[in-house]
Amino acid sequence: MKKNHWITFIVGIAITLGIYAVPAVAQPAAPAQQPAPAQNLVAVIDVAQVIKQHPEFMTQQEALAQQLKQAEATFQKRQETIAAKQKALEASPHKAGSQEYQRQFDEIASDLADFEKDAKVQQRKFALANSQIMYNTYQDIKATIEKFAMAKGIMQVTDYREFEPNPADPQTVAEDMDQRLVWFNKNLNITRHIIGEIYAARGQQPPQTAPAGNAGAAPRQATAPPAPAAPAGMQQPLR
Repeated sequence: MKKNHWITFIVGIAITLGIYAVPAVAQPAAPAQQPAPAQNLVAVIDVAQVIKQHPEFMTQQEALAQQLKQAEATFQKRQETIAAKQKALEASPHKAGSQEYQRQFDEIASDLADFEKDAKVQQRKFALANSQIMYNTYQDIKATIEKFAMAKGIMQVTDYREFEPNPADPQTVAEDMDQRLVWFNKNLNITRHIIGEIYAARGQQPPQTAPAGNAGAAPRQATAPPAPAAPAGMQQPLR
């Protein structure tokens, strides 16, 4: 990531209001002068960086990560329990087709089906939780940008990722070339100002430096451990 530029963003809008006085007698009245239009000021912001440093985003992501860790531990234990039952069945003296073998076989199949069903439910739960965090964060950022832009007379704000492409890494070169904004004056960058506004609204001090890496990257989706393999000759239950 490029070093963030700490700048003072100063904008002014000169608007002339009213009508000039009528000249002396015997001269035609001068046409009324129209108010000067507001400047079409524009600004640039790295939204991903703002998301990454948003105080509520960081807190909620940490909480979600802890929940994910606990869920993974639970599913790991369930996986080990099913695997142990499968191993015991394979080592049991009961022959395939016997009543006891079939009972244990059906119990493992039921456990396996429940495991996979619950894993999918958890995956969706964490995906939705992550989506809600991202949504709330982005809405707050947009509202902050709007308030700041309206106060400063800014007519448009463009998103731009600040990072240093590496020719040895084709992916970074491609990402840089994919950006719609090719160049901008660094004085137009309001990233640090918006971060400051977000923290000021909460009575907090913003972080002094931007985090390294790809700012604003979404947390990984919740994934349960893979279902254990069925014992020899055992088919996955139909769903």
